[in-house]
Amino acid sequence: MTNLNHDKDTIVCIQRSNYSTIDLNSLLKPLGGMKKYINKGEQILLKVNLLNASTPEQRVVTDPSIVKKTAEAVLQAGGVPFIGDSPSGQFTKRRLKRVYKKAGLLEISRELGIELNYDTKAKKVTIPNGKVLKKTQICNYILKADKIIALPKIKTHSFMIMTLATKIMYGAVPGLTKAKYHSLYIRKPSFADILLDVLSVVPPDLIIMDGIIGMQGDGPSSGTPVNLGVLLAAENSIAMDISVCQMLNIEPVGIPVLKQAKIRGFWPKEIKYSQLTPTNVKYTGFILPHTAGYLLTGKKTPQQSPKVKTNCISCGLCEEICPKHAITNTPDRAHIDYNKCIRCYCCHEICPYDAIELTILNSTKQT
Repeated sequence: MTNLNHDKDTIVCIQRSNYSTIDLNSLLKPLGGMKKYINKGEQILLKVNLLNASTPEQRVVTDPSIVKKTAEAVLQAGGVPFIGDSPSGQFTKRRLKRVYKKAGLLEISRELGIELNYDTKAKKVTIPNGKVLKKTQICNYILKADKIIALPKIKTHSFMIMTLATKIMYGAVPGLTKAKYHSLYIRKPSFADILLDVLSVVPPDLIIMDGIIGMQGDGPSSGTPVNLGVLLAAENSIAMDISVCQMLNIEPVGIPVLKQAKIRGFWPKEIKYSQLTPTNVKYTGFILPHTAGYLLTGKKTPQQSPKVKTNCISCGLCEEICPKHAITNTPDRAHIDYNKCIRCYCCHEICPYDAIELTILNSTKQT
């Protein structure tokens, strides 16, 4: 099953929901139900969105209530669920423990008796139809799964504008390798093609989107929560992301990865809605990141740069992830060398203290 197949009918299921009324049986019924995707005894990866060590209330990570409901449905269908992701930064067991605990997943693991992935090894795989990447490292936890259920969240992203069902599988690439690709492919179209290349070799079998409370503004970690009140399900990542854009009144080709998907012929010929449509759940006033001004005005957005704020505690995460080694930390704060900075926004993405903002600088002096 591949979610880049654009020739077959594509169904996207949309339901109104909150975290206490999640009904996966009715959501998945038009797709054939959970049992359609699972054979007894299969290892089913629940691929969550775990950018960094964040609480569910910060709306950075997939809400644990959706993870729990999905795990219970997999168990009921006879599968063996396990939870995994490769957060930003170093891919280590120590970091995974901290991220799982803070995201509320350690509790779910213990309650349901299911595994959290701590295997941090990876294997190089060939990408037969890769446009930018011909080979890449893919994490073992992805490769060992018989089936993959992706659980993305509706969030903004300062570099890719939105991070939805297509981008979630970038977590198949281990830790700092993701930052390396930011360094090598600094143009949005090239990086968007990397996301599609990775997706083409590890497509999820099913996607359940957390759109109940998403994130708007300068995501994926520094935005603000937004109550959207929806759950979505589909087999096709591109179709789901197009549907989310329509729901939020965003032009889909304004999103770099969807534009490249259109160019590469990955858009489905038709999207069918068996329940609610994007128009039925239309949300007005969704706030895009500052880097997406061109979607609103049609004019090119002036290049923005990361700037260290006064609340920086010099934790070192930004220095660790910077693909160009443009950041150094002193005991009191981080400092950015703008002569090296490529404006990939990895530092802004990973900062757990909202201590890096994006702004138009009047000079290129180091902060």
